[in-house]
Amino acid sequence: MYSGERMKTISISASAGQIKKIKELYKDEITDKKIPYADCFIATEDCAITVYLSGKVVLQGAMAQHHAEIIASFNGFFAHGGSDEVGTGDYFGPVCVCAVYLDHQHLDFVNSLNPSDTKGMDDGQIIAIAKALIKKVPYSLLILPNDKYNVYHKKYNLNAIKSMLHNQCYLHLQKKVTKPFTGIIDQFTPQESYFRYLKDEKEIFKDLRFETKAENKYLAVACGAIIARHAFLEALHQLEKYVGMPLPKGAGAKVDQAAADILEKHGIEMLSKVAKLHFKNTEKAKEILG
Repeated sequence: MYSGERMKTISISASAGQIKKIKELYKDEITDKKIPYADCFIATEDCAITVYLSGKVVLQGAMAQHHAEIIASFNGFFAHGGSDEVGTGDYFGPVCVCAVYLDHQHLDFVNSLNPSDTKGMDDGQIIAIAKALIKKVPYSLLILPNDKYNVYHKKYNLNAIKSMLHNQCYLHLQKKVTKPFTGIIDQFTPQESYFRYLKDEKEIFKDLRFETKAENKYLAVACGAIIARHAFLEALHQLEKYVGMPLPKGAGAKVDQAAADILEKHGIEMLSKVAKLHFKNTEKAKEILG
């Protein structure tokens, strides 16, 4: 019953609470079969489930993925997409948006990386986790360089630009994920405004939920934020090599001075390639130069 080309094996970790719920849900399908180090063996019509004393659960059969998703949902997890943007508050550097898809088969791996709010991580942690993630999880990353950003911002406000980038990320991600999913956006504008910004787009990803502080609630959003942050850091490093000087993050006084130095040495054309010109830092830089 569990052999042939459609045979699939999935291994996940389950908490004590999840194992209790597994036994409750499959109580009529628990068998007397004895397996070394196993708590119980469950035989459904389309899947064999072995629950080990260690908390490891092995599922085999044509519907292994379906049953694994049911088990993962016992712990509040559900397969979902998540997206976040980085760089919108930084004068220097691009805007980076990343959408990530996670399901039960990614759960143990992602949890092992201990992703959390990127604001609490240093750059080294971001880079290490991002490099691990991009090897394992489906994702879509878009980077809007400063020169193009400055052109778009003459026509669109920042929330409109972010909406278009998030939409494109989800459309690209949808092509990598073969089944429907709900995307979670770390809300930066009301839902009605988001879709209004996309009214002229040819294609719109609509299965979305908008939540504040989503990065702290949904693993896929946290992963998207980490990959986007990594991309921003890499891009900023390349821009520093391009202008031959450090480019501070944020939009504070150090940024004003750096912008003034670039203006003095290279002019506004060079600045437009590394900075978001509509920020107040541009005028402050000009004031520094007198």
